[in-house]
Amino acid sequence: MKILQIMCHPDYNGEHRVSNILAKIGEDKLIEKGFSSIEKINLYDPSVHIPVMDKFMFNYEGEKLTDKEQHDEIRQKEILNQWKSADAVFIYMPLHNFNVVSKFKDYVDNIVIVNETFKCEEESLIGLDNYNKQITFVITSGGEFDKHIQYTNLDFAVQYIRGIFSVIGIDKVKVLRVEGLDLAFNNKEQLVKRAIFDLKEWIEEFSHRNK
Repeated sequence: MKILQIMCHPDYNGEHRVSNILAKIGEDKLIEKGFSSIEKINLYDPSVHIPVMDKFMFNYEGEKLTDKEQHDEIRQKEILNQWKSADAVFIYMPLHNFNVVSKFKDYVDNIVIVNETFKCEEESLIGLDNYNKQITFVITSGGEFDKHIQYTNLDFAVQYIRGIFSVIGIDKVKVLRVEGLDLAFNNKEQLVKRAIFDLKEWIEEFSHRNK
């Protein structure tokens, strides 16, 4: 089984960031359970190029591309092929302004491609990706978005993840929330310990399902 791990924290090498801590623990646990084929992409690492929406993505008439656009087109295909070859994906992300981080949106634009991962019919979208692909979405946040009445209507990130992956035919989405990390009345250390426990427990279940 090929696993793709996507790290999405803007502080891409910050070892104290909860999202990065969980990514390392999740990777180690997967390896412990025998999943040795793990590819990683760290979206905010300056050495990792994620093309942004550009002319090459809409170049239906074969218009001549600039050197940069040609390079971006090649890179987009690499990202798409890496995604399509994965049997499972683990995404680690902090909430940013009530939604997914901007680099992840750029990443999605490189994999949600018509006639590659979905197709359009008269009145519907048909997903072309592997419907058995398991997505694990680990999201950290300072507030409590499934409890606070003001925040529940701003809970866009999880809705976006479920929605965009359903477009390409993936409905197996496991969401692990790590909430309230910045609230004074919460014990952050205990919240992180609980998140580690939940992540390891899920990987145990994931392992049993995929042996």
